[in-house]
Amino acid sequence: MKKFTLLFLALTTSLAAMAMHPDDFAWELSKEKDGIKIFRAPQHKETGIVPIKAQTVLNHPMPRILSVLATTERKMEWIPKLVEAYIVEQKSKYARVEYARYDSPWPFHDRSFVISTKGRYDEKDNTVFIDIHSIEHPKVPKNPDYVRGRTYIGSVYMKGLSKTETFFEITLLTDFKGNIPTWIINIVQAKWPFKMFSNLKRQLEKKDIKIWPEFNSYNP
Repeated sequence: MKKFTLLFLALTTSLAAMAMHPDDFAWELSKEKDGIKIFRAPQHKETGIVPIKAQTVLNHPMPRILSVLATTERKMEWIPKLVEAYIVEQKSKYARVEYARYDSPWPFHDRSFVISTKGRYDEKDNTVFIDIHSIEHPKVPKNPDYVRGRTYIGSVYMKGLSKTETFFEITLLTDFKGNIPTWIINIVQAKWPFKMFSNLKRQLEKKDIKIWPEFNSYNP
């Protein structure tokens, strides 16, 4: 009976971690620079990781931003340290499983992730919420050359403010796993949004961005 209780508690703790939402955290503004706001929340008890939330306003319409986010084969052009990415499974029009591998400096192994993403569009409010979290998938077994990281919670929230401006927010609670100390993970994640947002802005300016037809109506 005792073993069953411990197993049940472990299972419910794991499920609770996966069921978290950005609104579950007590956010405080940590940094603000170049129109980018970084928020931090208290350390997550189970992992010791500090959740990060970043916000900015992008001078581009939501269809263009969504098209950049959805084009997996070009994510290496703007996501920091990303060296490999591909779609594992396209579950539906707005739900997919993706593989991503990030470069890690010596002596650490590269980090790989198998990520489930699912988007929701609210036509009335002209908002998009994309849920992101790690999963296991039979098509992507663990590679001994890489450490399998885990994103406990991730999300992208967008709101079209006008035909030329979009509010953009990303939330992450990611564990790199392996032998990287937690304090290093927290430092890296605190700096990552500034680099990522800068890269995303440059990507959005490129002339060869193709707008996906299904996103054309996502505009104020």
